[in-house]
Amino acid sequence: MKLLLLLLFRPVDLHYRLRAAGILVPGGRIGQLWKEQADGGRAAGLYVRRMLLLLVVGSPLATALVGLGLYCVGIPLRGGWAVSALCCSAVGLALAQVSGLAAGVLLGSLASLSILVGLHATAAGAFGPVEGGSAGVVVGVCLGMVSGLSVGSIASISIGRGPSVWRVQMAAIVTSVVPMLVWSRLVNMSFAGAVAASALVAFLVSAFRLPLYALEVLASAVAYAVERWTGLPTLHWVPVRHHNLSYLPHPFLSRHLALAVRSRPAEVLAVADACLRSPGNIVVGWPWVVQALERSAGEGASGPRS
Repeated sequence: MKLLLLLLFRPVDLHYRLRAAGILVPGGRIGQLWKEQADGGRAAGLYVRRMLLLLVVGSPLATALVGLGLYCVGIPLRGGWAVSALCCSAVGLALAQVSGLAAGVLLGSLASLSILVGLHATAAGAFGPVEGGSAGVVVGVCLGMVSGLSVGSIASISIGRGPSVWRVQMAAIVTSVVPMLVWSRLVNMSFAGAVAASALVAFLVSAFRLPLYALEVLASAVAYAVERWTGLPTLHWVPVRHHNLSYLPHPFLSRHLALAVRSRPAEVLAVADACLRSPGNIVVGWPWVVQALERSAGEGASGPRS
């Protein structure tokens, strides 16, 4: 479970943890990682086994539980969704051999869950006519969410930083254009347009983690207010330390750092390091800390003289 949370929310931290453990290619394929183990890298073999456990055991089990939950609440599902979960695991294994272990595990696991709604519930008519606009929107949302959540984690584990805004936008366009071309030939233009438009929106929302941003703003505000008004140290609460892929700046973060810079400089430096791994908070990181420490040192030096 800890590995899964790192994959989804702290992939940059995971990259550096894997490198520190001796894994040379954290985003590598299964064959590359097995070769590292054969050369004496025991951490690489352990990483592969735990990732495959997520894909081969955890993903089908989670899909089965979610499927039973949907069935119990009355959402119709086309039969065979358990087989689809196993097929997604098989596809994930193939991707892990071709494009990378992290890519295979993330895409295979997320696709296994989304296929319940995007394929089996849609095919059963849970959202209206199978080839109608509503069904197309649902299919596109599922496609966009899987791709959007995966793109940041896959890139971060491979290169040690989140993808740029430009790359996310280009990936979103590709994600919407491809189903547009495919479904316009297989079904009709109306369904294909609904899939493409909803996939584009869902991809951007998922890749930029916009639903999480509201929680991050609330957490930042609460942490800052508690430390300011009670004096309790709450810098370890700030979301930037627990989420690497926030593309929007966190409010109150610089003011929160200013409260702690003189009493807890080591903790401030740890937050600054986390800021460097967050695309939306880079400018709040080391440049601000250097200025704050210089200002604090200057105030301390001028204090006795006054």
